[in-house]
Amino acid sequence: MIHYHAIVKGRVQGVGFRYFVQAEAMNRGMKGWVRNTDEGHVELKVEGEPQEVNDFLEAVRKGSRFSKVTDMQIEPLTELAHYQDFRIRG
Repeated sequence: MIHYHAIVKGRVQGVGFRYFVQAEAMNRGMKGWVRNTDEGHVELKVEGEPQEVNDFLEAVRKGSRFSKVTDMQIEPLTELAHYQDFRIRG
């Protein structure tokens, strides 16, 4: 299991991007959360098996039909949080 933190920049608010991220995560069996930031970005943390997490992050980088990802900063985390599911945070 691996754990990552990411900040996604671009046109990612007001276009259903968090719901896209949640659907991608749930379809791949990922655990974690996603939320909008005050700066207009989207922040997420994700845990899962290495290949599935990498595939998930690549899908997030490509974005949804209505979004436009211009930058994505990804940071590996050393400790697992043992999330129970993948949620959208307020």
